[in-house]
Amino acid sequence: MRISVIDRDNITDEIVDRVLYKDLADSGENADCIIVLGSIKASKYRIPVAVEAYRKGRSPKILLSGGAIRDFSEEKMTEAEHMRMHAIDMGVSPDDILIDNVSQNTVENMLGSLLVMQRSFMLNNVGRVLLVTTSYHMRRSLALARYLFPKHIEIVPCPADDTNTRRENWMKSEEGRKRAVNEVINIINCVENRLFPDFEI
Repeated sequence: MRISVIDRDNITDEIVDRVLYKDLADSGENADCIIVLGSIKASKYRIPVAVEAYRKGRSPKILLSGGAIRDFSEEKMTEAEHMRMHAIDMGVSPDDILIDNVSQNTVENMLGSLLVMQRSFMLNNVGRVLLVTTSYHMRRSLALARYLFPKHIEIVPCPADDTNTRRENWMKSEEGRKRAVNEVINIINCVENRLFPDFEI
């Protein structure tokens, strides 16, 4: 089944599972950089996954991408700045953290991350990155990264589970179902708008 043939008015549980979750487990590979995509709750769900990979020596650098300014409990700051604060609290060396403080959406996360990596250590020195985002957001993020990144850079999914959109429970709450179905529609829209090519799922 290709994304382009999915009927957005008839998105079944099976389609959601195949589109959002199938074959996206972390392979455990090492990489040159860990990229963490920002969100309002990225520090809670995504940063622990990235920090664990960093602690295990899977990558020497963590790139935090997110320029949206949020009203966090601590103060107003960008998503990337908030993630940086929590990563340092969890033991990551400030010298190992790179910041994309401009991106406003997932497409810009990818473009902003490329620019930061180019300026930090040049893209020709990057062979593989670990991509950290929430599990249900991983398919779209991965498709964008694989389309926008140079072909010599391998993108390895490193998904982080949140509360309501894990593979085993997204269908058990109204909020989880709404977010999952809307994400499938987002992927359909991306293909229709040529943000990345159609693909088989």
